[in-house]
Amino acid sequence: MPTNPVEFILMFSTGFVAFVLLLSGTAKTRRTARTLDSMADLGVPEFARRRWIAAAVPVWEIGLGLALLLAPGWYRAAAAALALGTFAIFTVFIVKVLRRGDEVDCGCFGPLSVDDRVTGWTAARNIVLMAASGAIAVTALPHGSFVVELFRSERELVLLCGLAWALLAVAVLTAALLRARRAGTDATPESPGASVSSEGDPIPDAELVSPEGVTIPLHALGGGSPVLLVFLSAECGKCVSVARRLPEWQQAIGSSVLLRVATSSRPDVIADRIPEVLPFAYFGARAAKRALGVEGIPSALLLGGLSHRFVASPTAHREDEIDALVRGIVNAQAATAAG
Repeated sequence: MPTNPVEFILMFSTGFVAFVLLLSGTAKTRRTARTLDSMADLGVPEFARRRWIAAAVPVWEIGLGLALLLAPGWYRAAAAALALGTFAIFTVFIVKVLRRGDEVDCGCFGPLSVDDRVTGWTAARNIVLMAASGAIAVTALPHGSFVVELFRSERELVLLCGLAWALLAVAVLTAALLRARRAGTDATPESPGASVSSEGDPIPDAELVSPEGVTIPLHALGGGSPVLLVFLSAECGKCVSVARRLPEWQQAIGSSVLLRVATSSRPDVIADRIPEVLPFAYFGARAAKRALGVEGIPSALLLGGLSHRFVASPTAHREDEIDALVRGIVNAQAATAAG
């Protein structure tokens, strides 16, 4: 066993952080447009959403990863400090996404990731990376480069680090396989619109606020008619394209099903960023979202009318699933008319 735990922490943390940075940077290479989309979804300020910045992100990450592996002494410590700052900036945006409840793909590992949606685990992963980067910054100053030390260190230290890296890799791969299996399971059932006529849970006792400031229970939102309730946010990048399709969807489902938008954004922010939402908007959506068990936005579900006060569909996530839900409603209406 190594006699100095500081050497183990330094070697393990350097290899771990460098690998993550190199993997992330390589996965983003030649994917500038997708990186720009992820920056918008994460809520990066508009002045920073520039093509050259998106193109520089993978170069920055790869450069930091190589510096951690090759640079000695305070150069490695400086690279670790910069990596710490980089992870901290990303974490700020991730926490904001989690607080808003948006359904966002962080684009962290590009096509190498089966499911890169922002969750609490994303924030936890970044916190671990920040801690590891901080450990390198504090301990690397009197040491040489990682590559040189890897060949000069005691065999026990190298073997212990190798074992730790292997265990971490197994844990990450296992988690990725589980998420891939879950994604495959989620994709196999029929589309969200296929079960719009089946009975579900009663509409919960939650309320929304009309543009006039009137509080309206969810079960009365359609004035007796079924309601396609869409959850959107002015801060959500993916909600913009969904908002543009609202008139199209309302026309498709007709007047027998009313389309309503639930949002926690302020009316003036909605008017400025996604004005298409205003004719459908109801506010104070946080409690309704929680009561209905909706996770992430954009999302939508069908609520039954006055004589059938139940949740009439599963929750549809993202634009493609919401569109499938709309088609399901239209098909159910056609089948009822034909019967």
